[in-house]
Amino acid sequence: MQDFVVDGTAYPQSIGFDATERDGLVVTVGVALNRTNEARLLEILYQELHDEDYRPFRTKSRDLSLSPHKIDAVLQQCHGEIGICVHQDSVKLPYAEATHSAILLDEPAVPTNKSVVIVDGDNSKSELFQHATSGIGLTPPPVVHCTQSEMYYPHLLFADLVAGRIADSIESGSNPAYEIQRIGSIEAITHTTTDDDQWGRGYNSAARQEGGSTNRVFEQRYASSFRERVTCWFNGWFGYQNAAPPTSTSVQPVVGRLQTIDCGGIAQWIAEQQ
Repeated sequence: MQDFVVDGTAYPQSIGFDATERDGLVVTVGVALNRTNEARLLEILYQELHDEDYRPFRTKSRDLSLSPHKIDAVLQQCHGEIGICVHQDSVKLPYAEATHSAILLDEPAVPTNKSVVIVDGDNSKSELFQHATSGIGLTPPPVVHCTQSEMYYPHLLFADLVAGRIADSIESGSNPAYEIQRIGSIEAITHTTTDDDQWGRGYNSAARQEGGSTNRVFEQRYASSFRERVTCWFNGWFGYQNAAPPTSTSVQPVVGRLQTIDCGGIAQWIAEQQ
């Protein structure tokens, strides 16, 4: 997997965010990984969820109905760092997700050194996130955005799955928010419902679109097929509807790299796809 290149500088890792909303409950999850561990997470997802109809670079999280222990099995094996924010009050999801993402980025346990931030959606979502970071007084690493990011990046899909798993457990009453336990790679858990400091400043800044935002230069491509999404993931490119498609869709470089880092299961599966 190639480094991400933003504004002409290479970055070997990223942190991606996704959120789930359920009747006034918002759960946001951030997953931080280097590029090699992205591939290892992809292998783990494939091995653990293939029997549940998970098809990498084809399946969205809403297409999966997974038991909590399936997601926990991946959490136990994930080589990255995971942060979770929970809010149990009626709020607007775009502002809440942006604020939670900014708060998680400020957690010492979720490293951002040499990282890019991947925001799910278009540039407007990136700008909301940057407004929220400005509100809490944080200067973020380079921020990029990717439309349908869970179809391109395995850790964005996993962030969505974990957010849903936590939301389900809170809604069912089997695991109230204050009792969420650290499982595997979960490093940070923050409850923002009674937070009058970072939450209020970040949320208000996002809602009012206060503070500046920076548009970064990075490679965007339009991927409408499995092979195009695999190519974008391998090269560290980001999905955007108005961009040109990849000029080559050969998966051989991807398969070869996966094999060298002992991700043979997913390598073989990708090689067999048309």
